[in-house]
Amino acid sequence: MDLEELRSPDVTNLDRGFDSQEELLHSLSAWIDRLLYEYYTRHQWLGPSNDLKSMLGLIVTREEFEHNLAKAAQRGLWRQLNEEEREQLRLIRLAVTLRLEHTTRDFPLLQLVSRCGLDDFQKNCVLLAYLAVVDRKYERIFAYLQDDMSTRSLDLFLAVQLFLPEGESVEECLARFSGEGGGFLSLFRSQELERGKLVLRDIVTEFLESGRLADRPGQRYFDGSCRRPEGTLVVQGEIARRLDLIFGDCTDFCVFLYGPAGSGKKFQLEHLMTRHRMGCIFADLDGEEWRERAQDAALSARLTGSCLCLYHLDRINEAGELVAAGGEMLRALERLETGGGKRFFLSRKPVTARLDTLSVELELPDITQQERLELFRAFLRQSPCDGTFTPEELAAKFRFTPRQIRLACTQAAGLARLSGEGAISSPLIHQCCYHQVVHRLGELASRVPAAYTWDDVVLPEEQKRLMRQACGHIQYQHQVYYRWGFARKVSYGRGLSVLFAGAPGTGKTMCAQVMANQLNMELYKINLSQIVSKYIGETEKNLRAVFQEAKNASCILFFDECDALFGKRSEVKDSHDRNANVEVAYLLQQIEEYDGVCVLATNLVGNIDAAFMRRITYVVHFPFPEATMREAIYRKMLPAGAPVSEDVDWKFLAEKFELSGGHIKNIVLAAAFLAAGERKPISMVHLLRSAVNEMKKHEIVVVREQLQEYADLLENL
Repeated sequence: MDLEELRSPDVTNLDRGFDSQEELLHSLSAWIDRLLYEYYTRHQWLGPSNDLKSMLGLIVTREEFEHNLAKAAQRGLWRQLNEEEREQLRLIRLAVTLRLEHTTRDFPLLQLVSRCGLDDFQKNCVLLAYLAVVDRKYERIFAYLQDDMSTRSLDLFLAVQLFLPEGESVEECLARFSGEGGGFLSLFRSQELERGKLVLRDIVTEFLESGRLADRPGQRYFDGSCRRPEGTLVVQGEIARRLDLIFGDCTDFCVFLYGPAGSGKKFQLEHLMTRHRMGCIFADLDGEEWRERAQDAALSARLTGSCLCLYHLDRINEAGELVAAGGEMLRALERLETGGGKRFFLSRKPVTARLDTLSVELELPDITQQERLELFRAFLRQSPCDGTFTPEELAAKFRFTPRQIRLACTQAAGLARLSGEGAISSPLIHQCCYHQVVHRLGELASRVPAAYTWDDVVLPEEQKRLMRQACGHIQYQHQVYYRWGFARKVSYGRGLSVLFAGAPGTGKTMCAQVMANQLNMELYKINLSQIVSKYIGETEKNLRAVFQEAKNASCILFFDECDALFGKRSEVKDSHDRNANVEVAYLLQQIEEYDGVCVLATNLVGNIDAAFMRRITYVVHFPFPEATMREAIYRKMLPAGAPVSEDVDWKFLAEKFELSGGHIKNIVLAAAFLAAGERKPISMVHLLRSAVNEMKKHEIVVVREQLQEYADLLENL
């Protein structure tokens, strides 16, 4: 080693700043190397020199004993230097300082020192630990100076000996590494610190090397100075205004932002960061390792000079319910050091614990139908639509969060491009909307495919008109309630409820499917066996779950044989009557409060409670089909591809067999299987056999005389 080179400071570029961090580190390493050399000249290294291999660790030689005594006597390198040596070190460091005064670029190392508020001793410790990362020569030097070739990390004692501040004892300096230690100790790996080693954390090394932090599981960095959120902030303007006021305040406080999942909490903060050209670290605290993630995120925020946003603070209790974050968790988050940036905590439940730090709570409630409309318009604006649907219709049907609306529209636009059609159609956007629906309605109801259209319906025109009119309540809901202002007059009970009354097999379930098809909505048939319970309060609990899940599902609820639930309330003679009446009253309340679509079917309209009838929007009576209607049902039941013989007399079948549409469906289907088995087209004989069998199911005898000219087609009648 050239001692003169180590002693001489670089005075060639004192009037020019550093062009890169590499150049800065090179100058600082000259000062570090001189310190290490001076420590080396005063260091006594005498390893054990005995041959008692079996007693290694139990025997201390005289040389080792004297070496340890000499080593312990060291009280800081600076105190052992003479004035000339001190002056040489000052000049080397002064040369670096003068060049830093002319440096205009803000290197990651300088940013870290400033944002973490490090003093000279702490800066030097970080510098030496980082030099060991970028230049492997220091590992061997550390191992030699620390008398331990098995470890090459910087030792606390060596750092104290090299950088002991004037006027501070070794004990006082070592105390800096005990306790929590604030932002300085968080730069080092905690497990290594416990072993007395100074090893920078990977996140610190990453920042020092590149000045940036890559996204990692559960954590991402949003740079509002050069990045814009995915989407325009078109709703919740009041929340944005209040966040701007909070952000402009210099007071150190925590902001609690709570609201339903997907309501736009992170989206609001991204726009806030963009407006103020700030960065923000977003960290997910879901799971058992939330404490470590929070500490990592706080360090990331401090290194990058960013705000901190921690989300998923809610927890699931033993009963499986979502509850707000507890006081212990909130107090731990309150103690996080972020270097002065604002702290935002996001949750679905409002916090209940009180903190020492000033806190502000903001709620993002469920967005209104008008806000949903604005979002659908905004996200569909960039994509062509075929005109078969309107944003008003979508906003009325789907009680979505902003995130669900964005995802549905984005997916629909992408699928439209991939299909080659280009324009978004009504079936496509509805399909994508239902992909965003999250519910558990399948546990309480069965989905019924909407397989029929108006062309399949055989009913008097009056009944069809009523059902089309009912569909208009959803299709034109926005126009009536918001454009025309009826929302101010009707603030309660805006849902649509339709009662289908008629004998079994007259087409009630079929027409429920037709309405679902017309509205492009999913249809769920309620399983009464899973709703009605003999235990007090269970029926009401199940009904509440049904309507809550239906709200999430944006579907049509179909109650078949609803008189089992909506029966007339009776005179109270015992506790059973009282409970039954409570169930009916509760169901009436749920129907009135529900803003969606309910279709109810009954075979006995006279058994329906009068109070319930008042809450029904439309009542559609399904008459028993006459002969002309029955003939139309026969014909509509046959698909276009089914082979039919010319001998079929539809008029005769319709007149002779007075059956409902459900029975006619059974007859045609059974005849088709008979014909398929004989490898023949569907003929009159197949239909007659099926019709006679259907009559026998209901214990109705058919005699040969009734079949007239077709009697010979059937044998053994």
